[in-house]
This record gives sequence, structure tokens and C-alpha cells, in this order.
Amino acid sequence: MNHTPKISVCIPTYEANGRGVEFLSKNITSILEQSYENIEIVISDHSKNNEIEKYVESLNNNKIVYLRNSENIGWPAHNTNNAIKNSSGDYIKLMNLDDYIEGPDSIQLMVDLLNQGNKWVISGCKHLNYGTGEWSNPIIPRIENDGRHLLLGINYVGCPSVGLIPREEYFDPEVIYMIDCELWYRMFIKYGYPGVLKDYRIVIGIGDHTLTNQLVSKHSEWLNQDIKYCQIKYPL
Repeated sequence: MNHTPKISVCIPTYEANGRGVEFLSKNITSILEQSYENIEIVISDHSKNNEIEKYVESLNNNKIVYLRNSENIGWPAHNTNNAIKNSSGDYIKLMNLDDYIEGPDSIQLMVDLLNQGNKWVISGCKHLNYGTGEWSNPIIPRIENDGRHLLLGINYVGCPSVGLIPREEYFDPEVIYMIDCELWYRMFIKYGYPGVLKDYRIVIGIGDHTLTNQLVSKHSEWLNQDIKYCQIKYPL
């Protein structure tokens, strides 16, 4: 394979209760500080205002592609897919808005795992509560046995930001709540076990601002709906 593949970092953005620019700034800074140079950043923006757009314009960086996406507002799968569709890299580094990368050599280490023959890569992560400043739940990701635990929403891998995947892959827009679980299972059965970066290089932002937290009343309903859908999509 190409030893220096182009990596498209795809970021779906939204207002995040007025903290969108704050989160995106931290995210973009962590990407631009990477020692690996063959990178582009593709932002697909669901915001109802232009604060993120103005921030990106102020950076005036030719590595950043900005897209205003007015379709399917509020659904991360569609927003991320729009960024992927408009990317030009060989691989997609998924990054949620309020997450960021620790360590300037992190993407290089992920590419090293690709160059060792892995078809996709997942990284360890840890969680930062933006409300309290507390760190929690460090994870070295894993997939157990046949991976079908993912189809039940049992996720030992982590959220989308831990993943580096081939560019032709997208989120399934029919999945509402467990879009990461369905993606990880599909990658696993298609490409085999991933390369694992066994260090906590991805910081996952949690707190009251997240869509997951704001829509907590819908979790059980959506989870059950997704489980039924995935059991039909991936029958035994």
C-alpha cells in the first residue's frame, strides 16, 4: 500500500449549546499539530447559525474543507457521511465535534498500523467531562469472538472518533442510536480484526451538551429499534 496515504479527518459539527466553536477549535488544533502531514480536514456543518463557518474562514487554512449541510439536521450519521462523500483521502479518520487527539504522533502511529497490513485501525480512548473537568473510563478497544455483541449495542470499541477506516465506508443512515456499533461490526466482518493503537490517544468529550445526553428519553426506544434492524441486516 501507499506508505503515506492521505488521511481525511471528517468532523460533523453543530452548535453544541453554543460551544461548537470551542470544541471545534480544540479538535482542529490537535489535528494540525500532528506530525503526519498528508492530512485534510473535512467539516460538515449542521449549525443553524454561521459561527462555525466564520471560525473556519478565519483560519484560512487550505487543509480544511468546509461544507454547510442543510439536510437531515440533527442526525450525526448523515452529517458525517456528507463529510466522507466530499473527502479526497485514502482513509477516513472519524472525529466527533467535541473530541480531540492527544499526542502529535497519533495519526502516524495509526498509519504505521495500516502499513503493517491492517485494513482499519482503532485507538484507545479516555473520556473528559466538560462540565466537571473529570477524566473517566479509559478504554483499550477490543472485539470479542464473532463480534455479534456489537449488534446488541454492547460496544467495547468506543465511539466513532476512535476509528480510521477505508474511505469507501459510510455510516448506515437507517441506524439511529448505535451507528458506531453497526459500523464496527461491518468493518470486522469485511476486513477482519483491526489494528489496535494500545494507548489512550483519543479524548472523548462528554457532558450535558451532547446529543446523546439531551435525547436520553429516546435511548431505549432507538436502541431496540436498531437491534431489530441489525438482526435483519446481519442474520445468523
